[in-house]
Amino acid sequence: MDKKEIGIRIKTIRKEKGLSQKELASLMGYKDVSTIAKIETGVNDVTTETLYKLANYLSVDIRDILKVNANYNNDYVKYIRSMVGHNKIIMNASGAIIEKDGMILLQRRSDNGKWGLPGGIMEMDETYQEGAIREVKEETGLDIKLDYLVGLYHNKDLKWPSGDKAHVICAVFKAHILSGDIHKDHESLELKFFSKDNLPEIAAIDHKNAINDFFNGIKNNID
Repeated sequence: MDKKEIGIRIKTIRKEKGLSQKELASLMGYKDVSTIAKIETGVNDVTTETLYKLANYLSVDIRDILKVNANYNNDYVKYIRSMVGHNKIIMNASGAIIEKDGMILLQRRSDNGKWGLPGGIMEMDETYQEGAIREVKEETGLDIKLDYLVGLYHNKDLKWPSGDKAHVICAVFKAHILSGDIHKDHESLELKFFSKDNLPEIAAIDHKNAINDFFNGIKNNID
């Protein structure tokens, strides 16, 4: 939600609670109603701290202001971002090195135009293995079998074009194709197999380190 939508929600809830702008401003410790008025009209940004204070004085859950479903399993990342904005958080991810005829499958992402491994942020209640299989299926159309864990890799300063920041911990598996035909989803500009000697520049440090370890023969048990 943008600040205008948040402002509308705050105004609606305030009126439902029978509070005037003056009364809410007093509860919040503001000298006059101008700050509340600017929040409700979307002029002022609203910090997370202010949202929690407003929710408290309006006797609602902060999710009622943000219109976030209490069952955040449907979109965990969206739920967290609704609370912290673009602030840096720790996130878990999974990816796969899919080998065929001595080459590995890489994805050029649509959000930044850069190359990396198929994979992404895990969903609630997923294991690393389940996340890797799901992400590959969504992004490439392929059903895969995981052979072994290459390793766990850190990308401590990842920043998305949206401005979201995170320290990502990514589990990367070596996998082979079981079935399916390669096709792109909205997250991909290209999907292409590359040999070790013909790799494009790999943008993310965690993916780069995983690919290096794979070609150096690093193997770890999945269990």
